[in-house]
Amino acid sequence: MTVAPLKVTDGFFKSISAAELEQLTSELSILLRNGVQLDRALEMMAQANPNATIAALLADLTEQVRAGTPLHKAFSCYSRYFDNLYCEMVRIGEESGKLAETLQRLTQNLKFQNELRSKVTQALVYPGFIMAVCLVSLFAIFNFIVPSMEGLFSNRDDLPAYTAFLLSSSAFVRENQMLIIGSFVVFVFFVLSSSRKPWFRSMMLAVAAKTPVIRSGLLLSERIRFVSAMQLMLQSGLPLSQSLHFAQGVFVSPAMGLQVRRVKDDIAHGQMLSQSLASTELLEPVMMSLIKVGEESGNLETVFAEINNRARWRFEQWALKLTSMLEPLLIIIMGGLVGSVVVTMLLSIVSTSDVPI
Repeated sequence: MTVAPLKVTDGFFKSISAAELEQLTSELSILLRNGVQLDRALEMMAQANPNATIAALLADLTEQVRAGTPLHKAFSCYSRYFDNLYCEMVRIGEESGKLAETLQRLTQNLKFQNELRSKVTQALVYPGFIMAVCLVSLFAIFNFIVPSMEGLFSNRDDLPAYTAFLLSSSAFVRENQMLIIGSFVVFVFFVLSSSRKPWFRSMMLAVAAKTPVIRSGLLLSERIRFVSAMQLMLQSGLPLSQSLHFAQGVFVSPAMGLQVRRVKDDIAHGQMLSQSLASTELLEPVMMSLIKVGEESGNLETVFAEINNRARWRFEQWALKLTSMLEPLLIIIMGGLVGSVVVTMLLSIVSTSDVPI
């Protein structure tokens, strides 16, 4: 008998942060490593957690585990919080009998992701502030400054095109400002509420895959997912073919999963892993060389750990480079918008004093 999951995800503001997910995973790993039974560990965490959403989730997980549901299936009921990689790693830990060790490695992986996300967020604070100031400045110019100048042009029939455009833009903003603000709020709410839905993720993934700079970051993140999964599974003692089988489900992009499936089929037909991976875009040539060395030495577990470290470093460098490029780019764009409006205002004022010859 399977217990239906509680509706802890209902409501826009009920959520679990990445830091709370890391803490939850760490606490469960510690309890299991100290000999506490799984259902009892979940129950203890539910009783001690101050977050009502997490407490309800843990209580439901406790009931599902006691009803005989594997932990990874119970986690998969809450895909909003536990992604495919997380569930697959828990499944591997359960099947290998090393759930506590697997959860500990998952905690380290989540910690890395949270640290990187924190660095990117900090780097985006200043550009975001500049953008907000720019939008507020434009809104104030169109609502207060431009209307005060309309009297200068009321008696002129031959207004320059840029002056007419400035006045009409100001009139549009003033007449529709509530509609503009409301549309912006609805758009933000729609994006936030749809961000975890499959159709929205598929749409954003398709857009990201066609954007040059973002595409490279997407490839780097998929590479981290793959090598992290392979490292964790090989460390858990799973054979290579089974590790590749489970690795198919950790990707965000379905195309990457198909590539790993072809690699798995090649391995089943006797082909070397390094040769099969060379036909994909999963790894760089240097990483392929390491895979070949790992195959010859029989130490793929250590090799994937080294590749994982390199992949994470590459992704971190890409993220920092992107944010460092984004900051001056946003400043230029926002400054250009405000500056063009100001220049248009000055040219319009100067045009009122022009004396025809």
